[in-house]
Amino acid sequence: MTVTAHSVPLRSSSPARPRVSHAPYRQEPYVRCRFEALAADGKAVAWTRTEVLVHWIDDDGQAHNRWVPAATVVRIARDDSAWRDPYDDFDFYYPSLHASGAPAR
Repeated sequence: MTVTAHSVPLRSSSPARPRVSHAPYRQEPYVRCRFEALAADGKAVAWTRTEVLVHWIDDDGQAHNRWVPAATVVRIARDDSAWRDPYDDFDFYYPSLHASGAPAR
């Protein structure tokens, strides 16, 4: 068996890609998206200046991830979302509940 190593270019020759941003893990902001036939509450997993990658799970338990135009997405409070991520960092969304010395969940 012969193995040949090929160098991998550090930069692609394709046009510059937009910079993609992410929130800290498990602290993604909740958003509401209305685009074409899509109307969903979910989390903004990643975003550029022009698009947002929205993640949500539908009523049938099917996970969805879709890039949508940023203009169709608005940030909402976790409590206003029709869908809630079961793996949320509770302390991030409700820091005041633990600041007063309340017992941890």
